[in-house]
Amino acid sequence: MKKKIGILGGTFNPPHDGHLILADKVLKKLKLDEFFLIPSGFPPLEKRGLAPAKDRLEMTKLMAKEYPNFSVLDYEVKKAKKRKKSYTIETIKYLKKKFKNSEIFWIIGEDSFREIIEGKWKGRLKVLDKAKFVVITRPYHRFNLKKVNPKFKNAANLALKKVILIKLNIPISATEIRKKIKKGENVNKFLPKKVLKYIKEKKLYTE
Repeated sequence: MKKKIGILGGTFNPPHDGHLILADKVLKKLKLDEFFLIPSGFPPLEKRGLAPAKDRLEMTKLMAKEYPNFSVLDYEVKKAKKRKKSYTIETIKYLKKKFKNSEIFWIIGEDSFREIIEGKWKGRLKVLDKAKFVVITRPYHRFNLKKVNPKFKNAANLALKKVILIKLNIPISATEIRKKIKKGENVNKFLPKKVLKYIKEKKLYTE
């Protein structure tokens, strides 16, 4: 039997309770054996207000420490130290070598899925053949082909046949958390205590 390994990549800017809820639900639904969080180091697509990679890695480790089902991999952050960008297709190649005879389940959101369809990811649609891709969609906002630009309709149809769609309502957004921190608002209910303490100590997201 092949081991089933779940991977949640992302900026984790910052890592929050929504990431934990999502990871836990996917782990149980797909009956995964292990689950890893991979903070991106140097994302190919520009991300605004991105905290330093070393801080995002440390916060993700703090979040995962209290949950035995989750571990953190620093592969992409290590690449960033060499000024190398993080491409999912390359990370999957690394994971296949690290976890031989395992099945890789790569979890992404609907926005990332749309980027793949539009050819913005390295490898374009071919990346979907490198692992089992799991696309998280909101119950009230399921991926809708009608909203896809007509020139990407064929790509969208092909892509939908290659992925697993899971409906989840995660009402927590890292963007909203950053906005609240900047305004000095309370974010205790969105973040693990150790992550919040780290953000305050490092004065992240205040400017």
